[in-house]
Amino acid sequence: MKNSRFLSTLSGRLMLFGGVPSMVVLGAVLVMSALDSYRELRRAEERLLSKSAEDAAAELSALNERCNNVAASMALAQANGMFGERNASSEYAKSVATTIPRLLGAYITYEPNADGRDAESLKQNDLARGTMDATGRFAPYWYFESGDGSGPVRLKPNADMETLEYYLGPKQGYEKTHQAAATLTEPYMYEGALMVSHTFPIVMQDKFVGIAGVDRGLDALAKNAARIKDRLGADVFILSGGNRFITATSDTAATSDSDRLRLQELAKSPYSDLASRFASVKAEGGIFEAIDPVLKEPCIYAIATAPIGNWKVVTRRTKADVLAAAHATVARNIGIGVIGLLIVGGLMFFTTNAASRRVRRAAEVADRIAHGDLTRAVGETTGGDETGQLLRSMSTMDGNLNSLVGSVKQAGIRLNSTATEIAATSKQQESSASTFGAASSQIAAAVTEISATGRDLVKTMDVVSKNAVDTASLAGEGRTGLHGMEAVMRDLDRATASIGEKLGAINERSQKITSVITTITKVADQTNILSINAAIEAEKAGEFGMGFLVIAREIRRLADQTASATLDIDETVKQMQSAVSTGVMEMDRFSDEVRRGVRVVASAGTTLTEIIDRVNRSTESFRQVSESMQAQSEGAEQISQAMSSLTSNAHQTMQSVQESGRAAADLQSAIGVLRVAVAKFQLRD
Repeated sequence: MKNSRFLSTLSGRLMLFGGVPSMVVLGAVLVMSALDSYRELRRAEERLLSKSAEDAAAELSALNERCNNVAASMALAQANGMFGERNASSEYAKSVATTIPRLLGAYITYEPNADGRDAESLKQNDLARGTMDATGRFAPYWYFESGDGSGPVRLKPNADMETLEYYLGPKQGYEKTHQAAATLTEPYMYEGALMVSHTFPIVMQDKFVGIAGVDRGLDALAKNAARIKDRLGADVFILSGGNRFITATSDTAATSDSDRLRLQELAKSPYSDLASRFASVKAEGGIFEAIDPVLKEPCIYAIATAPIGNWKVVTRRTKADVLAAAHATVARNIGIGVIGLLIVGGLMFFTTNAASRRVRRAAEVADRIAHGDLTRAVGETTGGDETGQLLRSMSTMDGNLNSLVGSVKQAGIRLNSTATEIAATSKQQESSASTFGAASSQIAAAVTEISATGRDLVKTMDVVSKNAVDTASLAGEGRTGLHGMEAVMRDLDRATASIGEKLGAINERSQKITSVITTITKVADQTNILSINAAIEAEKAGEFGMGFLVIAREIRRLADQTASATLDIDETVKQMQSAVSTGVMEMDRFSDEVRRGVRVVASAGTTLTEIIDRVNRSTESFRQVSESMQAQSEGAEQISQAMSSLTSNAHQTMQSVQESGRAAADLQSAIGVLRVAVAKFQLRD
């Protein structure tokens, strides 16, 4: 019941719908952050474990490569001139063993009688003891008696070449591939020391003639593995390329030799079940989780492979150790998060409770004001948030409402008096409006009659004006015709004058033709005389002038024809001159008649123009009279409309006055209701 009452409050709802979801979200974020931190810490520990394995594998690979290079250098020195130089070769092997650290021995071994000096070496006995075996085979081996690469160096012949890997490996490898390559043997115990051999074949003219090599002790690997364990707290296992344990830091806790992993084969060790996991994991940085067969608990394994020699470095750490730091960090983060959630929840509860109190106080004030109780003022508040602002606004509203209700009460009394006066005035206005409406109706009837008379007179003036306009139009058309006729007569006069001028020009040209004809006649007469003279001269010439006589006769005949034609032309020209003179006289007479016609038409046009002007002036007068009558009619119509509007306004005024009376009555009723409503409020003094 208490929880139900709390959830119905503003504070409960804020906590339920705001605080609880926020806490849930923050809790979810905290959990997700813790999980992410847990995973990241675990990955960091696994990366550290893997990095240690990779670094150790890289160091092993570099050391193996360096020793392989030493063996290869010794073999190349033999192939490049030292082969057969037994004393020099032996001293060279000694210098390698003593100058290069971490070596347990260095050697050069020839095939039996490879240099052809086995028998000779046995006879001469000029080599140091131990440089060759009993058969004279060159096989010097320089080594340290201490087994750790320190102390004096000793010399003895190599042995077991036909059975051990250090010799058979490079020999069989070259015979199989015909490629010289370094050989790294599996680890083995020799005179109490764990070692490995790095050998390289000696090849002369593509023929295997022996090996050069060095022995390296592996006890240093156990020390390196122990340092890694001290630093990480992880066990370290180093396996050879043949999956044989070279060293294991877990051997320090073994109670018997059978429990030690050193030199055990992986397949025969307690970790045989994990052999497939060791082989299938990635070459570098491989990580997996499994139950350790010795510790009997979950462990994290990281494996890295040394490329030179294919050795594997395995780092192992129990899962509990790997996750211990992650668990501690996650627990610390969760603890801090829970404390933070409690602090946030407390702050939210305090804030929502304070806000709820102020809102509850504002609700009480609003309820008191709603019941009309304005006798108490709202108390002051110091809250700076929205709820504090709400209380301050409620206080201001209470004061303003108290003042407003007091003012409304005073205004109600004044409005009641004003409404009474409005009601009396509206009754007087209603009587005046009724009288004015009757008078305006009579005026409107008289104006309507005047307007009707004006419209009839306007119609009559329109008819008269239209007739005058038609008369003026017909007269104008006649004047236009006269003007056209006058223009035609003038054109005819100009054409007649032009024809006369052209006939005069023809007469002048005919006179010139007469002059030309006279000239032609004279030429024809002269030609005729010349032809007669030519004929006379031709007859005088006799037979020689016969041709010229004929020509003279033809010229005379042509002259006669020319004279005859000239007479005809002259006669024709004279007839044409006579006809032209007659035409000129007739055209002059016709031109005088045309000019008289033009003057008569111009006089008639002037008279008709005066008639048209007078008709137009009469038409303008009629138009002005018609417009005046039209304006008078429109004015009467406007007066009629104005009187109708005035009458309508009088009726509307009467209705408005009646409405004002009813409004005054309604106002008095509303004032009564307002006084009753205001009476509910109790004001402060």
